[in-house]
Amino acid sequence: MKRFLFLMVSMLTLLVSCGGSTSDNMSTNELNIYTWTYFVPDKVVKDFEAETGIKVNLSYYDNNDTMIAKLMAGSSEYDIVSPSTDYIPVMIGADLLEKLDKSKLGKTFENMDEKLDLLEISKVYDDGLNYSIPYSYMATGITVNTDMVGKDYVKTPDIFLDTKFKGRMTMLDDGREVLGLALQYLGYESDSKNLDELNKAKAKVQEWAANLAKFDSNASGKGMASGEFAIVHGYPDVYYEVEGTDANKFEYFAPQGAMMYIDSMAITKTAPNKENAYKFLEFLYRPENFVEVLKVLRNPSIIKGVEENSDVKPIISAEEIRAKAKLPRALDEETKEIQDKIWNEIKLGK
Repeated sequence: MKRFLFLMVSMLTLLVSCGGSTSDNMSTNELNIYTWTYFVPDKVVKDFEAETGIKVNLSYYDNNDTMIAKLMAGSSEYDIVSPSTDYIPVMIGADLLEKLDKSKLGKTFENMDEKLDLLEISKVYDDGLNYSIPYSYMATGITVNTDMVGKDYVKTPDIFLDTKFKGRMTMLDDGREVLGLALQYLGYESDSKNLDELNKAKAKVQEWAANLAKFDSNASGKGMASGEFAIVHGYPDVYYEVEGTDANKFEYFAPQGAMMYIDSMAITKTAPNKENAYKFLEFLYRPENFVEVLKVLRNPSIIKGVEENSDVKPIISAEEIRAKAKLPRALDEETKEIQDKIWNEIKLGK
């Protein structure tokens, strides 16, 4: 969930310091979570409130840029945020995240599923997972309405070359995701700043874009559910819009070159209710509660035993994600500037 915003760490640190810090002695009987839509199950929130008497307030963002901009501007109202991995190194460097006291998180880290290699993966963004807890393990994929497209379709990003569905397909309005997919599909790294590689990726995206209705990051799930779109690149949002047998006509797959994403839970450095944040995270990651995350997100569970004890199964398997997707590294300032320029050219039709 995912475009990367890079600013100089010194600037970030200055902005944060201007916002001031908030000590735990100002803690209230509330908890403020700033996260993705659909991300935190209602049942978990209600059960936590019933067990602890702590009132949970949820606010939502639709991209990491919005979240980090608020924190950079000095906002100190939020206790928990859900950054994607390519944001975490900058947030750590800017002193925006609390170093976790793992003794307050129960068996959270003991219960993580070893087959996902989360500690190994974390070396590229938060070595040792000292500032973040993996929450959603997934890959940006492609959703297909099989009632419209059928079952025999190309399971690569070149599905967007199918002119039969011209004007009924979308890709994310997110240069990091779209360029990253094109680069990885062509065999390059998603953080490439090689102009030859980037121009080839640009040409590939332009081929896909010729058949798109639009680049869209907000309405594709609803558009798929209503029948407006037949094929969309993004997240499995349509499954949050439909119920029961209606979900059976949709298929979600990770194409070769997919961008893996791990959205995490983290406590902000200026959290006004840090102890409440620890209590909530410990509660959330208990296996009996994390099963509700599987029911809502339908992603491979990062907590072992959850999938085996649930009738709900992931939309795609962890094995498919590992085989087809790769976790993106954070962009440095130079690379981001180059990639942003190319993405803007694509959006302007240049």
